[in-house]
Amino acid sequence: MNVIRSHRWVIVTVPTDRGEDPRDVLTTALATLRDRHPGTTFRTAVLGGSGPAVTTVLDEAASAGASEVVLVSGQTLHDRKMEAWFRRVVGHWLRERADDHGPAPQIRLAAGLTDTATYADLLGAAIDGDTTPARDTTAPLSSPAWDEVPGFARHVLICRGPRCSARGGPETALALDAALDARGLGDDAVLVTQTGCMFPCSQGPVVAVYPDDTWYAGLTADRVARFVDDHLVGGRAITAWAGARRDRVGDTGPGLAG
Repeated sequence: MNVIRSHRWVIVTVPTDRGEDPRDVLTTALATLRDRHPGTTFRTAVLGGSGPAVTTVLDEAASAGASEVVLVSGQTLHDRKMEAWFRRVVGHWLRERADDHGPAPQIRLAAGLTDTATYADLLGAAIDGDTTPARDTTAPLSSPAWDEVPGFARHVLICRGPRCSARGGPETALALDAALDARGLGDDAVLVTQTGCMFPCSQGPVVAVYPDDTWYAGLTADRVARFVDDHLVGGRAITAWAGARRDRVGDTGPGLAG
């Protein structure tokens, strides 16, 4: 059994491409753990998605002087693919930390919940606990508000897959929201969507703009203001920041039926 001592951080994660910050749903559990482990800091993070990235919270732990950080997945079923992603993202963070900031805390990955001896008890507690009847009076899957495609001029896709999330995707997303708000550009002008992996991971953070069919590589937060002014407002793509791309299917072969 691992003994969690003082100056340690525990980060509970949601290891999905489109994870949301699990803070609210874990409030009670984390409060109980804080009582059991005084002096330990408990935080939440996501591997990818719209919540705080694992690397961001690791930066906070290191800045706070943590000597050890335990990463534990809050996902109920053990996903070995996501576990592999965790190891790669943490390895990337450790290398970056060593290059730019000096020594890092010791990082440990906890076992998945399904690998623990008490997993059956966890399921049993859910089965034996309070249940809620299903009903047919829930809101329908369709609504008049969702009948039409919004009238936006441009659609901006921000990759929040694991690699881009580790390479500045969260900061890019926050900077873009702030820049659009400062210029009074709402969803009717620019629709912003945070996505799962968009594939050219080595170019992260990756941002694509449609219908312009422009893909940006390394669009970090410090580049966002110019990106908004030149491209989204001025209509001029910044070609120097464009990511390398393969020939499109329609440019090299019979293409897709129109």
